[in-house]
Amino acid sequence: MGRLFWKLFVAFFLALISTDLIVSNLVEWEFHQSQIFRHDTSSLACPSPALCQSNPSQFKSPATLEKTDVQPKASKRVFSMPLSVVLFSLLSSSVFAGVLAWSISHPIKLLLQHLKSAAEGDLLVRVSPKITASHDEFSELGEAFDLMALRLNNMIKSQSKMLHHVSHELRSPLARIQLSVGLVMQNPKKMQSSLQRVELEAIRMERMISELLEVFRFESGMQKLQKIEVDLKALLTGIVGDVLFEKQDAKLRLEMPETAVVVEGQLELLQRAIDNVIRNAVKYGPENGVVAIELQHSARTGEVILEVQDQGQGVEQQELDQIFRPFVRGRRASQVDGHGIGLAMTKHIVEAHGGFVKATNLSPHGFMIRIHLPTQHDATSDQEPKNWL
Repeated sequence: MGRLFWKLFVAFFLALISTDLIVSNLVEWEFHQSQIFRHDTSSLACPSPALCQSNPSQFKSPATLEKTDVQPKASKRVFSMPLSVVLFSLLSSSVFAGVLAWSISHPIKLLLQHLKSAAEGDLLVRVSPKITASHDEFSELGEAFDLMALRLNNMIKSQSKMLHHVSHELRSPLARIQLSVGLVMQNPKKMQSSLQRVELEAIRMERMISELLEVFRFESGMQKLQKIEVDLKALLTGIVGDVLFEKQDAKLRLEMPETAVVVEGQLELLQRAIDNVIRNAVKYGPENGVVAIELQHSARTGEVILEVQDQGQGVEQQELDQIFRPFVRGRRASQVDGHGIGLAMTKHIVEAHGGFVKATNLSPHGFMIRIHLPTQHDATSDQEPKNWL
């Protein structure tokens, strides 16, 4: 038993024994008082007013008895409890004080032990199964502790995983830069081509780090949206124009409603989210495949749906949800240049705007990303921190 147990035990014991003694004495005092009053009044009270007036020295009125004779006799019996009652009070107070002190100190002791284990790095400890029988606030505290330990463990795993992916992704461009520098040192005539390679790799690294920082801001809830009214038709037209300018042989088919489609959001973030999806469709689709982009607007539900379909091989079924995580790429896309951050960025941006994104394999071939966006969204729930896993 710890110090807390004995402190609580002494406090509860004193409180219980004091209560027992006081209540017992009060009950006994009341009992004796009623007995004395009944006995004296039956023997000395006036049987009739005429008899009391004829012999006032023999009979007394009830008020006079209560003031003179009863009080001294009753006061003599206060705090006069039988020894058996005192012993029973001590025993029962000790038992109840022990039970109460243990019911409080034991869960606290368990929580303290598991907190020390968590502080030493063991985040897989679980305390709730040991104190759930109490079904009180201590049980809820244990469940909250287990949930905190689980999330911390997942967060640490996620950060370790992210560092592993970042180091792996940075290693390749750094190796190519070192190779370019080595070629220049061996053959100065290749200065121009080697510098162009170094510049290209530097741009790739800068882009990847920027995207990672953007994802981190969403994950941590630090990203604050600055919403305006965004015309999605104009946004899509601009993105498709940029893609066709950079890849003139790409085949894009854009379908949009005749009426204006406007959502509340941050323009550059929505542009980045949609741009990632369309460029992925062009990148992972077949050489002469068509990328179909369709924008729909439901006035009844107040929702905007954007579908981007390619004619590629898609991803394996078990990878459909995982491809929205940072650095996760489908097995079939492992030979295509990329870092696996674009779709993760898209997912965070869309969710920050109150929507959601879903990936689907098409039959017999093809892959589709569907983005759902509300036309209006309350920004109060935008910045809830999310986990990498």
